[in-house]
Formats: sequence, C-alpha cells, structure tokens
Amino acid sequence: MNSIISFKVRPETFRVRPIIDFYSYCEKLGQTIYVQGKGKVEKIKKKPELLSFLLVTQSRDEECLVVVEGDHVNQLRAFVSSFGRRYGRLRGSYA
Repeated sequence: MNSIISFKVRPETFRVRPIIDFYSYCEKLGQTIYVQGKGKVEKIKKKPELLSFLLVTQSRDEECLVVVEGDHVNQLRAFVSSFGRRYGRLRGSYA
C-alpha cells in the first residue's frame, strides 16, 4: 500500500548535498517524487530535474513542497529525520 511523506524546502535552509542523498535513497527504494513550486507540480524522473527545479525555486526566494509516494515511507521518514544529525541542523520542515 502506497503512503506519502512531504516536507518543505525553504530558501534560507536549502543545501544541495542533503537533496542529492535524499534523491539517491528514494531511487534506491523505488519511491515516486513530486515537487510543487513556481505555481506548478512536477513528477521527478531524474536527479537533475529535482536539482534544477529546486534551484530555480530557491533563487526566487520561494518555498517548495516535496512529496514522496511509495511503499517504504517509514524508512524514508527515518532517513529524512537523520538529516539533522548528518548535516548540522534540520533542513526544512518534515511531516
């Protein structure tokens, strides 16, 4: 059964490395990633799409919502929670 996890990426806390790690983990687990920002929603199929979408959104000083759908949301939630331990402080808001 598919579940979802979502979090906001804010311009003042945006860092590229955690997003790359996040995407790689989602890819490994076979999760589907969607991003909402710039007044539209996109399904992400490749890492460069996610990075370019976030960089453009962040350069406009706008928040971006990242939604992940899949079977392994509990594992992903634990991974996202570990961002603070690995990168200093939590990057964004996680739900």
